[in-house]
Parts: sequence; structure tokens; C-alpha cells
Amino acid sequence: MLKGDLNAYTPLVDKYQRYVCVLVKRVCAHPAEVEELAQDVFVKAYQHLGAFKRKSAFSTWLYRIAFNTAVSHVRKKRHYGISIEEVDSQKFAISDEEEQEHREVMMNKERSYLVMERMLETLPAEEQMLISLYYKEGLKMEEVAYICGLSLSNAKVKIHRIRKKLNELIIL
Repeated sequence: MLKGDLNAYTPLVDKYQRYVCVLVKRVCAHPAEVEELAQDVFVKAYQHLGAFKRKSAFSTWLYRIAFNTAVSHVRKKRHYGISIEEVDSQKFAISDEEEQEHREVMMNKERSYLVMERMLETLPAEEQMLISLYYKEGLKMEEVAYICGLSLSNAKVKIHRIRKKLNELIIL
């Protein structure tokens, strides 16, 4: 194990920082708080390295800490969901030099992305997290269940129900 060696821990922070930030952002959408919460996650993980029993991947253990930290923060602050107004419109900007066909494709992708984000916003924070971990982060169902503190069958059922709910929103 790392045995408290900060130099050995630094590569882990570099490797997982993006994923932890994404996970925290899905629960707590306030950008000013995301970085601070991510730092808290890594501090907690470092302080509790001895509790890591290797029953799961390190990433799964770390994501569980991130999820719990973010949820605790949200409960304290009473912040829920992500506002579509917070989506950076520059992320979807298209330069004038691009061909019209390419612009149309990109605009359609943007619309689809925004529609999906709006639909995700209607979900409670836990459901957003489940979908994000499984589909956006590509984690295995077992890892999603562990991170969210659910049984494997409960996680599967919840994700199935969320997909069904999103499907109904698409049809409307």
C-alpha cells in the first residue's frame, strides 16, 4: 500500500481527479464548490487509506468517498439538481469557418445533449448519480452499487426504472 507516502499518492490524485470532479459536479452543481469538495475527497481518502480493504478497485472506493462527501454537502446546503443555465454555452460554440453541414450536425448534437441534460435535471440527485456513474463514467454495475451504497439488484432495478422514466420523457 502507499503507507502514507504523499509522493506515491500524487499520481493517484492526477489519475482520478477528473473523475472525482465529474462525480461531485453531478451531485453539487455549484462550480465554486466542486473543486473544494474534490480536494476534501482526496484528503479523506488519504487519511483513510488504511480502511481500504482491496475488496473493490481503488477507483470504486474513491468514488464512494466522493459520492458520500458530495451528498453530505448537498444535504447540509440544501442544493438540489443542476440548472441548465449553468451549462457553458461556449462549450457548444461553432466557428464561422466550419461548413454548414457540420454546423447542423453539431447543433443537432447540442440540442440532443441539452435535451438530455434537461431531462436528467428533472431526476432526483441519486438518480442523476446512478445514470452518470453507469453511462457517463462507464463503471460496472457492481461498482455503481457499491459507490451508492446499494445492493447489486437494487442498483439494477433503480437504473432500469430511471431508463424507463427517461424513455417516457422522450416520448412526451
